[in-house]
Amino acid sequence: MSVTISVDGILTTTGYTQEDYTMLGSDDFFYIGGSPNTADLPGSPVSNNFMGCLKDVVYKNNDFKLELSRLAKEGDPKMKLQGDLSFRCEDVAALDPVTFENPEAFVALPRWSAKRTGSISLDFRTTEPNGLLLFSQGRRAGAGVGSHSSAQRADYFAMELLDGYLYLLLDMGSGGIKLRASSRKVNDGEWCHVDFQRDGRKGSISVNSRSTPFLATGESEVLDLESELYLGGLPEGGRVDLPLPPEVWTAALRAGYVGCVRDLFIDGRSRDLRGLAEAQGAAGVAPFCSRETLKQCASAPCRNGGVCREGWNRFVCDCIGTGFLGRVCEREATVLSYDGSMYLKIMLPSAMHTEAEDVSLRFMSQRAYGLMMATTSRESADTLRLELDGGQAKLTVNLGNHPDPLLASPQPASDLHSPLSGEAGGGTSQS
Repeated sequence: MSVTISVDGILTTTGYTQEDYTMLGSDDFFYIGGSPNTADLPGSPVSNNFMGCLKDVVYKNNDFKLELSRLAKEGDPKMKLQGDLSFRCEDVAALDPVTFENPEAFVALPRWSAKRTGSISLDFRTTEPNGLLLFSQGRRAGAGVGSHSSAQRADYFAMELLDGYLYLLLDMGSGGIKLRASSRKVNDGEWCHVDFQRDGRKGSISVNSRSTPFLATGESEVLDLESELYLGGLPEGGRVDLPLPPEVWTAALRAGYVGCVRDLFIDGRSRDLRGLAEAQGAAGVAPFCSRETLKQCASAPCRNGGVCREGWNRFVCDCIGTGFLGRVCEREATVLSYDGSMYLKIMLPSAMHTEAEDVSLRFMSQRAYGLMMATTSRESADTLRLELDGGQAKLTVNLGNHPDPLLASPQPASDLHSPLSGEAGGGTSQS
């Protein structure tokens, strides 16, 4: 069977199908401008939906003629529109890239109304392993402080980087999913394209043309978001007064994204990130994307024994193995001395329910036993406890089932005459 394609009546090409077919079977759907899972369409390497304007879309065969664009505009019941589709040709907003230069930088986008359906696509580029890319959540209906009830869960949507992998997190009020969307690490410094599509409980997320389908748990098909849609991170205090979902680790740890973002489309409509950042006076958001070739750690910026790690156009000082704090380990840490009868009690303003913690401390002792840190709960047996046990540092995590102890010292530390540092973290690791 011969196939002919003509562009502007000038460029005309004719080809032939490989098999001896004479008819085209189309008894399912006819897509215009894209599809819910473009990356999965057979026979095409293209993963993106069309961006631009279409006019006079007509389908003809031997029996009839369909003016598809006119029927869609008139609201024909056989036509289904997906996304924010407008029946006029308008200039696409500027898609210049922006750079989030530090973890505190973010851009606030208008509230995303995606109750039944929705789509988001963007490109990002970074070398950093962790960071919050997108986040929005709904209001917790009738929730009391510290409630675990599933009926009082808040809807949320997020994308985050953890250990170089991209994760999708979604909860429509009846149970959340946490899906590793990339089979390979995507913090290699190259541009990575992400395309998210959802229709009710079903959907897919595509990373560099590799699509992963998902099915949300529970019965709800409505995603009810109330907050702004945050790109790159979250504001400090005030503007995000709702309890953050513990499943979104980078949000709980305030680990903002550092790197570049471009070509953000929400429900098919482009977003001018550069213009939004300028209008909001977004600190730490630069109107360009470049990758510096010079190593940031070459000048040895970390002081007092801090370990330097390369980031995206920046250095990161790890001060855990020192007695100092600050961006370059320049500030001496506060030291507390205990005689065995003292303790420090910290009252939390409200109950906390977390899946990720980051706690670090340095200690020095010549005693073989002693409690260094512990959390308690009046509601459950959950605890995170760090102690010296027989001269070894022992971390115990109890998430309500049974305690899981972990010995952190390679040898007994009861005869220490110099400081020994320890880092304790509770939560669940991703595989």
